[in-house]
Amino acid sequence: MSKKRVFTIRSVEPFAKHETNQDSSSSAVIIKEGKTNNFVKNPWKVFNHWITESFNYYCETTSLHGFNYITREGITFGERVFWIGVVVLAIIASIVLVSVSWSSNRETPTVTVIEGSHFPTWNVPFPAVTICNFNKVSKQKALILANRMTRPENITDEEVAGLFRIMMYYSYGLNYNETDFKRLEDILKLNNYTSSRLFEELTPNCIEMIVRCIWKGTNARCDSLFQKINTTEGICCSFNYFGMSTNNFPVKLSYQVPKIPFRVTGCGYPTGLTILLNPEMDDYFGTYVSSYGFRLMIHDAYDFPDENADMKVLTASRESFVRIVPESTYATPSVAEMPIKQRNCLFANEKKLQVMQRYSYINCLMECRVAMIFKACGCIPPNLPNNGSYPVCSFNEYACVINNRDILIKAIPSLENTIIRGTSRLPSNCDCLPDCELNQYPSDITMGKLHTKFAANNIAGIVNMDPNESILLHVFFSDLMSTRYRTDIYQNWLSMLASFGGLLGLIMGFSIVTAFEFLYYLTFRPIFNFFK
Repeated sequence: MSKKRVFTIRSVEPFAKHETNQDSSSSAVIIKEGKTNNFVKNPWKVFNHWITESFNYYCETTSLHGFNYITREGITFGERVFWIGVVVLAIIASIVLVSVSWSSNRETPTVTVIEGSHFPTWNVPFPAVTICNFNKVSKQKALILANRMTRPENITDEEVAGLFRIMMYYSYGLNYNETDFKRLEDILKLNNYTSSRLFEELTPNCIEMIVRCIWKGTNARCDSLFQKINTTEGICCSFNYFGMSTNNFPVKLSYQVPKIPFRVTGCGYPTGLTILLNPEMDDYFGTYVSSYGFRLMIHDAYDFPDENADMKVLTASRESFVRIVPESTYATPSVAEMPIKQRNCLFANEKKLQVMQRYSYINCLMECRVAMIFKACGCIPPNLPNNGSYPVCSFNEYACVINNRDILIKAIPSLENTIIRGTSRLPSNCDCLPDCELNQYPSDITMGKLHTKFAANNIAGIVNMDPNESILLHVFFSDLMSTRYRTDIYQNWLSMLASFGGLLGLIMGFSIVTAFEFLYYLTFRPIFNFFK
């Protein structure tokens, strides 16, 4: 007997299929509605999910060191914490080192390096050679002027001449009081004299003390090479000096005066300056050096001669050879393009001075000292640079100048506090910046006993000089080549990029590509996923 089937597969299948489709569509609607409701109720969770997913994918694919260990599967929790700490420390170290490099670049915007030691000396101007006699008051002139002057009856000629030594206000051994200054000023008023006129008449004439001059092997007139100038030492004679806009050469020789400093094309004393000096020992009356001779100052042709100059002492009965080894420093165009506050130096044409012809750090400090003396006393001494804009002190005002003499001898005027060792720039109220370009003239001196009978024939008149009183001086470049320095920016954009890239690459393996990776995975990719 055959069994009758209750249902067949064919009869069940359509129904089942229909039922399944209906259930799945219903559940899909429910899920979709649930996600929509969750997104509306708590969008931060969805956003956090997107960010977490992007960060995990970034850690797995980035080329930065250590990030892939943070999200790698199969490592323990302790290992994951360890690698998170390593990555955080690497990020902190990178930030610190990059900050240090940036600060160093800001604090040291420029650097000076040796470009070479074979820079031709004919490209370096010859320095100014300034000669100052130890004697500041001529004995013969002082006695003649004292005898000629009208004076009170109770003062002798010798006493008046002794008061003339007050002109040496810059001397460390000056022992005069304000009463002596007043007595001398009263005598000058009786005779219609000013301190400037007295200073000019009583100072020994240095031109008369320069007996013979030879420049580059050729005899020359000394008054066409040397001019009288004011210095912190008093009135001196200077060769190749262009500090002021005007000169003191005789009018008849003005056409022979060059417009720019001299240069030499060789080395050795035959190619330099040779002069024969006579200190006139019998005329010594006011000096603060216990010997007969001159003080030699070697400095840049545009700088005012002060204590900053390279100084030598020339004593009587000596032949002296002064060997100069010049050094030149120049700045690259990239330094000139930098802001002044950043490069911390000035070129000669970037600031105009009131008295001196060209800007330099030395000239700026000197003008600052002059302004400070004027502010303290209302006048300046006659030997300081002056274009007529400052009144000259009378002897009644010299006491104020002496009381403020520290302004003229300090390295930095107005500086009272102790300097901490290692300070790169000294504090000052002068607003003077160092030179971006300059020439320096370090030198050394060699001397021997002078014997006139052994002298070369080209120095006319030396045979008739007294060897115990004469001084023979040779100033010259010692070599055909000199050292040249270059001032350049410490780091340009290329070296800075290399420095930062090297630090970040060493610690984290950072590169330009990883920067685009970071930008893509943490910005663009989450945004695209959000809208997708």
